[in-house]
Amino acid sequence: MDQDFDIVEEVHGETVEITQGGAGVVQATMVNVTQGGIQTATTENLTISRGGVAMVETTDASVTMGAVGFLTADNVVLSSSGAAITVADTVKADDASMIGVLFAGTIEGNPNIAVDGRKAIVAVAAFAAVLMILKRVLGVRR
Repeated sequence: MDQDFDIVEEVHGETVEITQGGAGVVQATMVNVTQGGIQTATTENLTISRGGVAMVETTDASVTMGAVGFLTADNVVLSSSGAAITVADTVKADDASMIGVLFAGTIEGNPNIAVDGRKAIVAVAAFAAVLMILKRVLGVRR
């Protein structure tokens, strides 16, 4: 079965609905994606259902059976979804959701989190300390 998908380079508007299509850049007050994708979205309200967005900056995000690469938001709701990197005030997520790296003030639910903000900060601090020790031990040769 051959399907044709429409891909639009750039979209601006009050409400943007993408169904079985895609867009490069979307700037709108409300964005709804169903079985489609967006490279970059800037919006107040984002809803994804069985679709994905690479980079999102929004106030409220709701993702159902979808995925997001990099997400910054005030409020995030994930239902059977995945997010690579999430920075949010509040995250509500079910057990079937996966988050790679999470920086959040409040987490409700029990998502699978690979690295939370505290672990990420400790890892970066440990890495910096090891580099400083190696530099001191090995010395800088000129």
